[in-house]
Formats: sequence, structure tokens, C-alpha cells
Amino acid sequence: MKRALLLLLLTIISFRNLAQQGGQLSGNLQLNSYFFMKDSIIGANGTPLYEHFLSSDESWLNLNYSIMGFTAGIRADFFHNSNLFNPLSSYSDQGLGFWFINKEVKNLKITAGNFYDQFGSGIVFRSYEDRGLGVDYAVMGLKLEYKINDHWKIKGFTGRQKNQFLTYKPIMKGLNLEGDVPIGENIRLIPGVAYMNRTIDQENMNSIVSTINTYALEQRFCPMYNVYVMSAYNTLNFKNLSWYAEYAYKTHEAIYTASSKLEDKSGNVAYTSLSYSKKGFGITAQYKRTENFVLRTSPNEALLNGVMNYLPSLTRQNTLRLLSRYNAAAQYLGEQAYEGDVIFTPKKGITVTLNYSKVDDLKNTNLFQEIYGDVEFSVSKKFKPQIGFQTVNYNQEVYQNEPGVPVVKTITPFVEATYKINKKKSLRAELQYLSSDQDYGSWAFGLVEFNIAPKFSFSVSDMYNIKPNPEKNPNKLNYYNFFFGFTQNATRFSISYLKQVEGYNCTGGVCRYEPAFSGVKMGITSTF
Repeated sequence: MKRALLLLLLTIISFRNLAQQGGQLSGNLQLNSYFFMKDSIIGANGTPLYEHFLSSDESWLNLNYSIMGFTAGIRADFFHNSNLFNPLSSYSDQGLGFWFINKEVKNLKITAGNFYDQFGSGIVFRSYEDRGLGVDYAVMGLKLEYKINDHWKIKGFTGRQKNQFLTYKPIMKGLNLEGDVPIGENIRLIPGVAYMNRTIDQENMNSIVSTINTYALEQRFCPMYNVYVMSAYNTLNFKNLSWYAEYAYKTHEAIYTASSKLEDKSGNVAYTSLSYSKKGFGITAQYKRTENFVLRTSPNEALLNGVMNYLPSLTRQNTLRLLSRYNAAAQYLGEQAYEGDVIFTPKKGITVTLNYSKVDDLKNTNLFQEIYGDVEFSVSKKFKPQIGFQTVNYNQEVYQNEPGVPVVKTITPFVEATYKINKKKSLRAELQYLSSDQDYGSWAFGLVEFNIAPKFSFSVSDMYNIKPNPEKNPNKLNYYNFFFGFTQNATRFSISYLKQVEGYNCTGGVCRYEPAFSGVKMGITSTF
């Protein structure tokens, strides 16, 4: 680790010297700090952070430099008593979390080091980062991208997936061909094919064999070192209509099934999306079917570890606090998902949004269902209110692995309004009520936010367990949040004192459990 920090220091000095010679130097910083204040009533206790360490930090510093067709970049990562990777524990380490160098040689782009990329929609392969979820699926290896002509390009890579400051041992190789073909004036095709191969290392294979040998003779099988994944996809654009379709197949390998045992299974995914839009009206319909499409660096990895692809979630991405409390995580072993979304403007100043999503398992048992609608009014240039509702059926037993609990059913009306006092000052308010007899019971949420552009932001909110479920928590509890933000040029500072109920943080069907929190959060982001 000392070598990594020395390399970082030397690289920064080199970048500084190069910047003086020409080229372009840029970067960004993100720092999160947490101060933990024990509150046993809401369950914010019992972990090392509340009992011993009392504070934690996470930070990322990016530096990028470009000159004469070369681009190089590094990222220093620091984790000090962080619970980002394990919510109930802490982790401390630091070093180079990401580095790369690339060069364009006519139609060929060469990248060595870490990289993020995806094939098609990401079903076969996607390497990406989401710091809020504690995932960083960067690949360490070599990637080549070649522009065949104005309509076709091909890219391929070989490498290993990042595992914090190390890499997982299995090898990944991928190839992707994609086109952009206009047909006449109104039709455009964007076809593609994707291929990926993962080869398990001997150490992981020995562990898999040892596990299989503990099973009864009729349940044993010979595990495969290699798995192959292929997909074909296409986007058809015709005037105001767009249709995307993709089918992916994965060869058989050892995966953990619902029985919590390794089984030899192949997998597949079918996904399609159809949308139509014109002035004042837009509609989208989506469908996805998944069966045994578990794709990790090895079956020995679990939760968010070692995931090599991305399955899109066909559920609405809600941003309001109570509406986003229950989200559907993508089910790799099996699901059928449907979503429909309509946005229209019946008259000037009124916009209506309707959404319906439904997720079933392959036996047609409902896992998730959401009905959503809102109406936004442009009363004047200064005042814009929005009213709406949401209903959710959420299979808590499946999504949160809580055996025997009933399906959570909610009804959530809400109101949101923004009032522009003048060119710089604005006031925003939210009011939500979640009615439920399951899980924690019913909630009320209120927020008031005052902004002074472009520098200051203040907000006060409270999430109140107004009608608690006695089986979960008999107390009527308040979860306050007092927030202040300050922006100076390209740097933003924020600080908040809050209490937060336990739950799941989800982005696009990828979810991370977050325990109850009580304390202070501070953040700094800056670009240069």
C-alpha cells in the first residue's frame, strides 16, 4: 500500500509538470464524512461505528490528463472505518482505486488499466460504478475499440473485475459488434451482437467441487470452468416510434438456486421496449423475462459482489422519500416484469403522468406491483404545484429475505409545490402520507426547502411513524433531517443532522441494505 501511495504522489507531480508543458489537466473530488450518535430506540446502535469508532470517511480523488492523443487518469480511494461495503461493520484501506491510459491510433482506440463499459443494455456485460450503493465493477485489463466505418464499430476486452484494491481471480473476455444503419429517410436500425466468456480460477473451482461433494450422489454434477454468454439486440427507429429488443443466453454452469444449493443451470433473458412520442404525448411499454441468469465472477460471490452484468429494472424510479421506500430488486433466478408509462398534456399548463409496473416470478406469484399517477400544474411562472398518488404491493419475504412476513401493501398520496419568490430565491415543499398495516406501519413525511441561487440551500424534514405496526415497533418515532448546502463555483459543501430508518437504497433494480442511522453527514464535491 505504501508503494501505491508513493506511485500516486509521483503521478500527481508528473501530471503537474506535464500540465505546465501543455495538454489538459482535469479532475474531481468527492468526500463523505459521517459522525455516529447512538440511538437505540431507532436501532442505531450495536455496531463498531456506534460503540467504538464514532466516525467514518470515504473519499475519491480523480485526475485526468490529455495530450497528443494520449489520455491518462488515476483515482485515489480512501476508506476510513467505512460501512459502505458491509453496513454492519467497518472497513479501512486506501490506495489507487482506478487508473488507465489510452491512445487513439486512427480508427483504433487502445485502453490499458481500469475501464467502465457495457455491451448493449448491459445484460451480457456492464462494468460501472455506483458509490451510493458501494459497488465498483471496473475491469482491470486491456480494451480495444475499432471504428470499421461510419456505420459499424467493434470492441473487445480481456481482464479481471476489480475487488476493491485487488482483483477477482477469474478471467473475463468480451466482444461486441454494433452498427448504426439508416434505411431511407424515416427508418434507422441500431443492431448489435455481444459475447462474453468467464473462466474460473483453480482456487474457486476447488471450493465449488468441495461444496458439491457434500451433496447426495444424485445431486452432484461436474462444474464447468468456462461460461459463455451471448446476446443479439436491435433498436428500430421509425419517425416517432422506437422499438428495442434483446435476447441473451448463458451456457450452463454452477449457480446457487432458490434451494440454496449449487445446481448446473443455463440461463436466458428476453427484454423489449416500445415507445412513441410526439408533442404533448408520450407512451412507453416494456417487458422482461429472466431465468437463471446469474452472472458473477464465480458462484462463491454473493449479494453485490462480483456481478458482471446489469439487468434493467422495469419499475419506476421514484425520488420522493415515502414513494421510494419499497423498490423491486432485479431477480436473477427468475422474474417476469411489465411496465407501462404515459405522459400527456391535456391542456397548456397541465401535465399528467401515469405508470403501472408489475413483477411476477416464473410461477406467476406476484412479487411487486405499483400504480402511480400525478398531475403537475403550471399555475404561473412562479408557482408550480404537483399532486399524485401511489399504491404498492411489495413481497417483503422475497426482496428483504424475511420468511413468513405478509406482503406489504401501501397507499401513498402526495403533494409537492415550488414557488419562485424572485430570480434567485425559491421555496419548495413536500407532503406525503404512506398508509400501510405491514412492516413499520403508516408514515407521514413533510419537507420545506429554501434555495438562494446559486449558493445556498436549506431544508428541514421529518419522517414520522404516525401509525406504527406493533409487531415491528410500537413507538411513534420521528426521523428528522436538518440540511444546509453551500456552492462556490464548482465546489459544493453540505452538512446535515438526521435520523434515518432502516431500509433499502435502490438504483435501477440494484439494492443495498442501509441500517438505521443517527448522526451528522458532511459532504464535499468539487471539479477542476
